[in-house]
Amino acid sequence: MPQTVNADILAAALVGYQEKIKEITTQMAELRQRLSGKSATPAAAPDAKRGVSAGARRRMAAAQKRRWAAVRKAKAAAAKEARLAAAPKPVVKKSATRKAKPKRQPAPVKRTVVKRPAAKSARTPKPAPTPPPAPPVVA
Repeated sequence: MPQTVNADILAAALVGYQEKIKEITTQMAELRQRLSGKSATPAAAPDAKRGVSAGARRRMAAAQKRRWAAVRKAKAAAAKEARLAAAPKPVVKKSATRKAKPKRQPAPVKRTVVKRPAAKSARTPKPAPTPPPAPPVVA
């Protein structure tokens, strides 16, 4: 005959196992204290975890996004400064004794158009075909 397991039996078994876990945890803490000479109290029981509400998670996510946006903005500004610093700057020479005079424009050069003969083709034309000789006249 198969045994019937109901919810009460499972709940009682779960409570018993949790008690055993607490006992084992305290024994492990005592052993650690003996080994290292520290406090014998366990760090945190597994039941001590707290949940975070959905609203708090949303606020934390928004704050994290703002922090990362600030990091990306600072990184972009640093990259822009590096590009500007690396760009070559124009060199302007100033004379200490003379005032800089504006450069004169060169006089325009008059150019004459020279006509050249057309270039010859690289190919030589084929000679015209010669007509075949006329047949001899027999009288």
